[in-house]
Amino acid sequence: MDKGLEKLLEEVGFTQKEAKVYLALLELNIGNVKEIARITQLKRPIIYVILEGLIKRGYASESLETKINIYQPTDPSVILNKLRNNYKNFHEMLPIFRSLGNRGKKRPKITYHETKEGIVSVWEDMNNFQDVFLISSYRRIEDHFPGLLDKWLHEMKKGIINPGFRQLVSDNPFNIRLAKKFMFSKNQRVRFLPELRNSHMDFAIFGNKLAITSLGEDPFIVAIESEELVHSIKPLFELAWKNGERIK
Repeated sequence: MDKGLEKLLEEVGFTQKEAKVYLALLELNIGNVKEIARITQLKRPIIYVILEGLIKRGYASESLETKINIYQPTDPSVILNKLRNNYKNFHEMLPIFRSLGNRGKKRPKITYHETKEGIVSVWEDMNNFQDVFLISSYRRIEDHFPGLLDKWLHEMKKGIINPGFRQLVSDNPFNIRLAKKFMFSKNQRVRFLPELRNSHMDFAIFGNKLAITSLGEDPFIVAIESEELVHSIKPLFELAWKNGERIK
């Protein structure tokens, strides 16, 4: 087994054993645990655990069409694409990381999520506030989280949740149609800005938090808890709201 390739995989996030199993799969193209054990010299129970992890991360797949479980690797380009996306995400957030202030000052609390469950958990926290400001896109949310907007609408109408939202969206037909549904309550106000049409970043201010969500190919969210930051950036949100057009 090529030690150079094994080391390279370790440098991009694989454990040593994960690297061995993935390289064995590449060598086999399609193989079972017995064949992987022969190449890697690892014990079969360990290989099963490693394969489960690789499958969850999208680096391998399992065929259930035969009596013996057969596994095959995902093309290595998937690893490269994930690295590119991670770089892109970090690069987009770099100015925020750099703005955290000097040592000795009270630092903002920052959380980062790239799973759908993590993103939704931050959004659901907004339901506890009466002065939430959103610059968003119903269309992109629906694409990534099908049914989530309908769930929120249902819960609002049933009185399960009762947040106060001001929402700015672009003026595409889907956004306008859904905005009218949200506006059944006086606590839900929506305006549109045509300039938001090509934006893939959503923003929210609630309480002492600023949440920035990327709804591009690989969604993620950064939530920053900072009174000072919210106080400084809120006037920009108010200006955007003032320039928004009412939905008729």
